[in-house]
Formats: sequence, structure tokens, C-alpha cells
Amino acid sequence: AVFGIPKVHEDDPVRAIKAATEIHELIGKLSPQLEDKVGRPLSMHSGVNTGLVVTGEVKLDQGTHGLTGDAINTASRLQGLAKTGEILVGYETYRQTEGYFEFEELEATKVKGKEVPVRVYKVISQKGRPVTTHRLSGVRADLVGRKVELTELREAVEDLGTGKGRIFSICGDAGTGKSRLVEEFKSGLDLEKIQWLEGHAYSYAQNIPYFPLIDLLNRVFHIEEGDSKEKVRQKVESGVEDLLGKREHIVPFIGNLYSLSYPELEGVSPELWKYRLQEGGKAILAALAQRMPTIFFLEDLHWADISFQEFLRQALSEIRHPALVLCAYRPHFSLFTSHQLSSLPGNYHEIRLQDLSPSESQDMVGSLLKTDSLPPDLRRFVQDRVEGNPFYLEEVINSLIESEALVQDDGKWRLIREISELDISSTVHGVISARLDRLEREAKRILQEASVIGRVFLYDILKRITEMKDQIDGCLSGLERLDLIRTRALHPDLEYVFKHALTQEAVYNGLLKKERQEIHEHIGLVMEQLFHDRLPEFYEILAFHFKQGQSVTKAVEYLMKAGLKGFSRCAVEEAHQYYKEAFDLLSPRTAKSREEDTLLINLLNDWGIPLIWRGAFTELIDLFKAHEELAESLEDKERLGMFCSILGVALCFREQFADAYTYLIKALELGEEATSPKVIGHSCLRLAITCAHLGRLDEAVKYGERAREISGNPKADLPLHRAALGLNIAYLCRGDIRKLRELGRELLDEGRRRSDPRPLAVGEMVFGLSHLCAGDFKSAIEKFKAALKASIDPLLIQTSTLFLGYAYLANAQYQEAISVSEEVMRFSEKYGFELCGTFALAFRGYALAATGDLDGGFKLVGRAEKTCLETGARFGYAVIQLFYGQLSLQITEGGGPKSFSFMVKNIRSLIKLVPGAARKGEEHFNKAVEILSEIGAKALLGQAHLGLGSLYRAKGRKEKAIESLLKAI
Repeated sequence: AVFGIPKVHEDDPVRAIKAATEIHELIGKLSPQLEDKVGRPLSMHSGVNTGLVVTGEVKLDQGTHGLTGDAINTASRLQGLAKTGEILVGYETYRQTEGYFEFEELEATKVKGKEVPVRVYKVISQKGRPVTTHRLSGVRADLVGRKVELTELREAVEDLGTGKGRIFSICGDAGTGKSRLVEEFKSGLDLEKIQWLEGHAYSYAQNIPYFPLIDLLNRVFHIEEGDSKEKVRQKVESGVEDLLGKREHIVPFIGNLYSLSYPELEGVSPELWKYRLQEGGKAILAALAQRMPTIFFLEDLHWADISFQEFLRQALSEIRHPALVLCAYRPHFSLFTSHQLSSLPGNYHEIRLQDLSPSESQDMVGSLLKTDSLPPDLRRFVQDRVEGNPFYLEEVINSLIESEALVQDDGKWRLIREISELDISSTVHGVISARLDRLEREAKRILQEASVIGRVFLYDILKRITEMKDQIDGCLSGLERLDLIRTRALHPDLEYVFKHALTQEAVYNGLLKKERQEIHEHIGLVMEQLFHDRLPEFYEILAFHFKQGQSVTKAVEYLMKAGLKGFSRCAVEEAHQYYKEAFDLLSPRTAKSREEDTLLINLLNDWGIPLIWRGAFTELIDLFKAHEELAESLEDKERLGMFCSILGVALCFREQFADAYTYLIKALELGEEATSPKVIGHSCLRLAITCAHLGRLDEAVKYGERAREISGNPKADLPLHRAALGLNIAYLCRGDIRKLRELGRELLDEGRRRSDPRPLAVGEMVFGLSHLCAGDFKSAIEKFKAALKASIDPLLIQTSTLFLGYAYLANAQYQEAISVSEEVMRFSEKYGFELCGTFALAFRGYALAATGDLDGGFKLVGRAEKTCLETGARFGYAVIQLFYGQLSLQITEGGGPKSFSFMVKNIRSLIKLVPGAARKGEEHFNKAVEILSEIGAKALLGQAHLGLGSLYRAKGRKEKAIESLLKAI
């Protein structure tokens, strides 16, 4: 039999030989017992080889062992060469195990599938005392091919002395030397005269809001991972005071980054928290830069969270102090958009690192080997087969030295054989993996455990989880000498970093899935104990480790907490991603327990809020409809009430008004039965919106005012600006300008008092609606623009944009109306926001018709009219009747923006409209009057009477005209 023993353990070559030896011994003992039965002696002959294998599906009953590749094939050839009782191994196995076993080198043998004879070694015996001296080289090159970039950075340092700051983006693919360039630059600085501060982003932390800022502040405030909550509080408070003086209004917001609680934060909106935090962060950075010339280094920004990206862009655009900011990232990320770049001062510079040229690659190899005379065959190999990625080059040369393909003899380097695929892998990961395979068992295991923690790992956490507690210090020192890891910080905590992200990835990927899961789980449990009084700081990292580990429920719970934390900090997109990740973990599980079912509905109810503010109503409805039966089965009135309320408002925004009303009434009833202010308040708010569009304005006002009243109850979790979203539509339809302005003033006062953009945005919007009602269209436009500027969420952005389009339309700014309506229509089609999309369609149609495209305009207005009829949107239907009436009035008066010189272009529409334009206009205005009178929409009712009076006047029907105009007045 041929036994392929894949590399599944850290000491696999040694263990493989031991396993083969034990099997040989066992067969030797069994042979006498079984010889009579089988008719011959039993014996073994084995081949052992080490290398990369390809694994696949294992089905032993079908003879499929799922292992292929050159390493397996060579093991088979060695087994075929072995005589009875022999264990033969290949060169790589021999090289890694010669300290553990005695070998006899046999004559190199030509085998099938190999052009070069295979070096063969026979296992003689196990050594009594293993020799484990490490022989890895870890050679390192000088910085090559980056002279221009290094000079540019050094010139910028000289400018710091004159008070001139600069921003550098250092962009390049993995391995092109971003970190090495910065390291070389830093080594030439006088750090007694220049302050160097770093903040890093990591792949596992890319959804943690403001993580690089926290990372930087940890260094500024000397916050250690093992600090208690009170010690962190003391360091934050004293650190802020040291930099800014007594600035009590900043401390709570910075402290809250570390999940510290302050009375000043009670009742503070997420928007105010975000604003104050960002202002405080910028003040701290400015104060640091004012102390002395400062260099801020921000690494791996392609992994930075969206909130920090926004903060960084604002901070960089406002930089006014002698600071040099270095931002390193990979090419798929952009530090600034082209629009933002155009508004930056002239202190921004971009450094793009490319692979080295062929000549630079040769220079780098010479630097690695400390020689000007490279072996010709090595020079050809580098030129023909090794790309110019500096990291790859360095790893390849190290791999050749360690495998003894490249040796130094009398001070000169030479290749002792032609380089083949056995000597060098064609990918960076393969090169790194080959180096890792040559590590001692203890060092490799510690490196593997560190890789699960992340590219940067704390000594304290590693020591708590490692199986090699006694060997950890020696192994880490050895790994540093091999240049696989480096000490990143000694204070406040001992912290290490993998030489490169690719190194960490290769080590991590070399672990079996089960091993990775166990280590992740262990890390999560250790962190829970280590940071028990500071858990909110680590929700995201704990979620990551438990997700990769074995505790799905724990991962989901931490992801939900991270989502709520993100939403409370206005990081809506990050919150959405956390909830989605939690859902993707929990939802597919079959045969869920009742606790898991309850957790899933709680997750949907929490996730529903970010989905609403993102305007993602199609996604929301699909999710909730799929789990409606489950929500009902839990028989929890408050939970089901919130579920129905969220589903109801999503249906409303998709113009499914009848269903929306049914769900929301059910939600309100459940909330009242459960005496839940939260369910009652949210249901009333959403009923106000739905009823307004159905034309049930009395109900809309009743529910809206009830929501506004409940918003004062802390248990309702319903801030005023949310409650106002339903009430403002009701007041608009009713034409209640006084109440709109009262509501607007209250919202603006709250927004200004708390520096909170959401009340400011809604307040500006409400004032815009009051101006729209009053016919002051220019003021309305300015207010809607202000609302748009203050808006931070897609829901408010699209609503403000829609109202801006209406104001443009009313002010006869048709091209502007067309432009903004198109934006709303695109969003509506993508996310299912038809409530705005249908109005935008009608606005665009009217504007097109008014500017000369009657055929196209009437087609769009007709589509909007059909939608309103099908959905029961009586208010929207009345608006469209006004549009038709106004267009008919223009035709009847013989005017219009182009005096109808477009007759030929629109002959079809004119043939239908002109002969009976007055009659049709009268029908449309009367239909609008009828509907608006029934629903009590006085603002538009006045406009309908005005239009009808103007039409009668144009036809010479003076008595009718006076009657309608008096009604309008």
C-alpha cells in the first residue's frame, strides 16, 4: 500500500517518519500471527516526502483519497524504490528531519516523471538527543529603486521647519514596499526634534468605526490593552486635558470611543455624537501638531472603516499646522475623489509604487547577497522568472538559501544545481509557505497562533492562548532574527507585527480549518476575560473571532451589538454590514432552537432601522416577508408589533398603501396591548405618512401629533426629527403653514443646540414646505438645499432632493427639476423607494412637457397617474390632475414657455389636446377640486381653484372665473 501522509501537523516530516516507523514495527509484530492465514510474511516498505499538496474530496469507500501533486507522486516513487523494511525519504524531508534521525544517503536515482535524479535518504534510526539548531538565513536588502520617493519625503520634512505641512498618499500593491519606504524614511529622522505618530487599519477591524483613530490615540494617551476601564478613563481625561486644557465638552465623546459612559452623553443623538467626536478628534490632532513638527503615519487605509475615512478627509482638507501626513494603502482604495482633490490646498502629493525594473531587481538581489557579482544563472533566473515585487524577490532569495540551492563558497555565491519548481514556488504564498515549513515545531506553532490574532498581535494575548508558554520568548526572538516578524512597540504594551500582510496570510492559510476555529475560539474567550470591563470597545473583534471559531450564537450577539454601536455613532453603512453578517451566520442554520428563532427576529427588528435609513425597502420587505410566519409563532406582542411596524412602513415607501395601513394598525394594536411606547410611537409616525398619501389627512394629523407627543418618552426611542417625518407631510397636505413653521423652528432649535445634523436637515425641510405652501418658491429652494446639505442618510437625501425638484418646478426652473428628478428616479429603481420615485416621474414629465417635449412629458405623467390609481394614492393622483390642468391651461391661453412653436414636433399630442383643451383642463381641475375637498388638502385645493378660475377667464366665462377665484382666495 502507498500511504500519502499530508502535512497536517506543525512537525509533520518528523511525525510522518515516526508514524511510518511505528507501522513497520506493528506489522513486524503481527506478521507471525497472520502468516499462516495469508500464506506469506507481512512487511512494509515506505516512502516519505515533504512539500505542497493539492487536497480534494475524500471518499475512502470509492478509493478517492483527495490528495494529488508532485509531493505525493514523489512519495510514491520513493516507496517503490524502498526494499522490505526500508523507509526512504526525499531531500526536503531529510533536510527538515536530520536533527531527529540518522540517515544514510543513497545514490541519486532517476524516477518516472523526473528529469533530474532524485536525492534519496534511508532512515537508519531515531537520534537519542535531537539537534534542532536553526539554519534559516533571513537576509535583507537595502532599499532599492525608491530614491526619488525617499528624496521627496525628506524634502517635505525640511519644509516642516518653515511651517509648511504636506499630505502624501503612498499607494502600491501588496509587496511593493510601502512600509519599507516609510521605515527607511523614519530611520533617517531625528525623533528628538520631530514627533512621529502612527495609526493603523487592519482587515479584521475594517467595520469598527474610527479604528485607526483609536489606534493612534492609544499611542498618544499610552493606553495599554490590559488597562482597566477606570485606568483608561483616567488616561483619556488627563491626555485630553494635557493637549487641550479644560475641554469638558470634548472628553465624553473621545472617551465614548472606548465605551466609557458619561452623564453628558445621555440623550445625545448619534448625529451630535458624530459631530462632536470628529471636532474633538481634529482638535487633538491640531494640538499634537502645534507642540512640535509632527509626522502622522496612517497605514493600510484600504482597510479603514467608512466613518474614519470621512473623518480623515475632513481633517486633511482643514490641515493648518506644520504636520506631514503619510497615508499608505493599496490601489483599489482612493484617498480623495477627483472633486475633493480639486478643492484641496496645493500641499497634496501622491506616490505610486510600482514593481522594480529588471535592473533594479538585479541591484536588489546584489544588495541581499552583499555582492556585486551575481552568479550568471541566478541573474538569468531573476530576470526571466521572478517579477519585480521587492517582497517576492527577498522571499525567493531567502528560500533558495534555506533550501541550499544557493550557497556561499569562498566568499562567492553559486547555485549548486539548476533551479526547478522543487526549489522555488511560483507565487509569493508558495515561497513563504516553503520557508515556514522549515521552521522548528515550536516556532511554527507560535507563529500560527499569532497569525490567527492578526497581522499585529499583542504579546499578552499570544501568551495566554499559546500551547508553548515556556518557549514563547525564545521563539519570538528567533522569528525576529529570521525577519518574519518585528517588534512594533515596547510601550505601553509589547506588540509585534508580521513583516508583511502576505506572511500573516500564508501562515494563517497553512492551518487546517479545525485548528483555526479552535484558536479563534480560544482568542475570543481570552479577550472576554481580559477585557471584561471594556467589552464594547471589542465587540467587533470578538464577533470576528467567534465567527471564525465555533460559537455562532456568540458571534451573532456581538455582531448585533457592533451594529447598534455603529448606528448610534451615525455609521449607518457599517451598522448595516454588521447586521447582514449576523443574519448570514444565523439564518442558514437548520433546526434552530426557540432562543435562536427569537434572536433572529430581534436581529431583523434591529436591522430594520438601518435598512429604512438607507432607503433599502426592497431588501427590507423580502427579508421580513420571509420571516413573518416565524415572528408570529413566537407569540410576543411587543416583538411582533415592532416587526409589523417596520414591515408596514417599508410597504408604504413601496406604495403598497393598503397593506401598509393594515400592518401598521396591527402594530399599533399590539403596541397598546403590550403597553410599549416604542411600538406605539413608531407605528403612529408611520401611520401618519401612510394616511397622508391615502388622503386620510385627519387620521394622518392625529397619528402624527400622537407620535410627536410620545417622542418625549425616553422608552419610545423616537427622537423628534423622526416623529416630524410623518407630521410634516400631513401639515403640508392640509396647508397648515403656521404649524409647519412651529415644527420647523422647534427642530432647528434642537439641531443647533445639539449640533445635530438630522434635526437640522428635517427642520430645514419643514421650513421649505412652509414656503412651498406660501408660494415663496425661491425661499423654498434655499431651504431644501440647506436640508440636502445637512442630510447624512439616503432617506433624508432623497426626500430633500424630491422636494427641491418640486420647488424648482413651481418656480419654472424646469431644467433643474429634470436633473434632480432623474437622480431620485434612479435611486427609487435601485432600492425600491417608489414613494419618491412616482412623484419624481410626474415632476419630470411635467417639466419635459413645459419645455417642449409634450409627447415624452405626457407619457411620464401618464405612468405616474396610473400608479396612483392602482395604489390608492389619492393625494398623488390629485397632484397629477393639477399638472394636466396646468398644461391644458397653457394651451388654452396660447402661451407656454416656447409659445408652442414646437407644434410640428408634438403634432400627435396637440391633435389630442388642442381641440378640447379648455374642456379637458376643466375636467382635470374639477377632478382635483373634488379629491382635494374630500381629503381636506387646502393648500393644493387653493391652487386647483386658481387654475380653474384662470381657465374660465381665458374662455371669457367671467362669472365662473370670479366664483373659482374667490374660492382660491
